Amino acid sequence: MFYTIAEDLILYQQLSIKPLKYTNYELVLHNYFYNKTQIDPLYIILIKIDQIDFIFFFIRQDKYFQAKTFLNSIRNNLCNKKVMVIRFDNILINLIFNLFPDLCIEDIEIETNKVKGKYEIYISFLRGLNIYHIAVGYHGCYIKAVNELMEKYVTFNNSYIPLTIKCRVTD
Repeated sequence: MFYTIAEDLILYQQLSIKPLKYTNYELVLHNYFYNKTQIDPLYIILIKIDQIDFIFFFIRQDKYFQAKTFLNSIRNNLCNKKVMVIRFDNILINLIFNLFPDLCIEDIEIETNKVKGKYEIYISFLRGLNIYHIAVGYHGCYIKAVNELMEKYVTFNNSYIPLTIKCRVTD
């Protein structure tokens, strides 16, 4: 793929996560995560898509591998919820790669949707490796949760750039 300076300006935007006020349930999750891992999460974001609850624990990068060892145990204790442990990074491209940690991303493309007035970031996966289905999730729930996360909770420090993340398969 051929990148332009404009695409670099979009992909390397500095961002921050602005969660809404913590609810009591999020405080309970914070205490549970800390008691389980001895790691203080930076942010906890709950997103409900199609009757599926996604819990995103954002943690510091240096504590990621330590927290990852507890992930299966946390998922077993919080059954019927999709639990993600994400390394927080304040650069957009790094956050995108952290949201899809176990996948092999083939390519990232940026297109401008002039009708909707937003940028669309397309993440391409190879068809043969069957990892597209992992990225999209059951009925597209994971990618919908990532888009809601980007839309409601991620703000750009320099300017507001509305964007949508989409997945596609390449041959």
